[in-house]
Amino acid sequence: MGVFKVSDMTCGHCEKAIKTELAKGDPKVKVDVNLKDKTVAVENLTDDRVIFLLKEIGYSPEKIK
Repeated sequence: MGVFKVSDMTCGHCEKAIKTELAKGDPKVKVDVNLKDKTVAVENLTDDRVIFLLKEIGYSPEKIK
């Protein structure tokens, strides 16, 4: 599981956009978004793929775990 800091994630719309985009990478992906901590935990996608997909929709992810 990769955990990413997404400082520019601010609301429920951001959460939905991130979950939708990451599901395109693999339908079996598991995503846990924590808006308070501004983190996204992802299973079943490589770290590079997560970073690529999030950047594609305008976010600035940073791998933290």
